[in-house]
Amino acid sequence: MMASPSHETLAEHFSLLPDADERLRFLIQLGRNLPPLDPSEQIEENLVRGCMSSVWLVCERGTDGTLTFRGGSDAQIVAGLVAIVLARYSGRTPEAILSLDPASLLAGFGLESEISPGRRNGLSSMIARIRQFAAEALG
Repeated sequence: MMASPSHETLAEHFSLLPDADERLRFLIQLGRNLPPLDPSEQIEENLVRGCMSSVWLVCERGTDGTLTFRGGSDAQIVAGLVAIVLARYSGRTPEAILSLDPASLLAGFGLESEISPGRRNGLSSMIARIRQFAAEALG
């Protein structure tokens, strides 16, 4: 399986796209490329509160202390946002996750005008859930 692109690589790809339509198409493609969650993982416990669409996040702790996240959504654009969130936070230590500025997640992506207020709230909820996983991992 090919490694997922880094957050920085994704931002660079987005910055090269000529217009909003191309950025949205790429965002939808990112969501389609997410490995699907098993239906047994699409449960209440993994559901992110505060999202208009259904979003599930699963956290796994590695033997090296890093946290790996997997996720998905029933909405295409939101699934693309999940992919960006996973690229930013997955594979980091809890301390590193908590040190990242949540407000900078979409910096350089050129998606400001394409993301509705409802989706922005959902994005904030996803980040809050990931930060909660990191805080819990620290005890």
